[in-house]
Amino acid sequence: MESVTFVSYALGLDRGRWVRLNRVSLWPAMALVVVASVVMAWSRFGGVALDAPRAFLRMVLVGVWGWLGLGAAIWLIAKLVRSSAGLADQSRPAPIERTVALVGFAHAPVLLLAVVILVAAGALQVFGLGQIVAVVVLGFWFPALLVAASSSLFDLDPLIGVAVVALPYGIWLATVGRHLLQQVQHLL
Repeated sequence: MESVTFVSYALGLDRGRWVRLNRVSLWPAMALVVVASVVMAWSRFGGVALDAPRAFLRMVLVGVWGWLGLGAAIWLIAKLVRSSAGLADQSRPAPIERTVALVGFAHAPVLLLAVVILVAAGALQVFGLGQIVAVVVLGFWFPALLVAASSSLFDLDPLIGVAVVALPYGIWLATVGRHLLQQVQHLL
């Protein structure tokens, strides 16, 4: 699969897409998260990024560390849920790198949000859509993709997937998501 195909696959909730993405290596997912973080940081600092490299780098690292932490937390909770439900013996547990990779692919709408902000910040401000777009992406689309990814990876019912993702996503939203929402407020 090419990189555009990865992103287009990761934008959908279909379980088959996530099963197919599960076979892809970690590198494209890592690239997606890094590019999303860089685009978001560039949209915030622009040409000033050369003058403020610490702030630019901090924003990129927040995105990358947030992705890794979210992936590890989802993996841990899914493993606990599967073992408490007696599912641990049926198949070997998904490796943590697969969880981290699928969580990286679930960041596709965050990349889309970063590109929209970079390209159309003025239009979003004129029409008053910036906050709405950010809330839809960060509040609904991204967590729905996390549930689809974790449900397909761990072979869980989607409702159990919601339970697995809820706490890690809440922590991610309070930390990394807060930075993204501040980014949107700063630009608009």
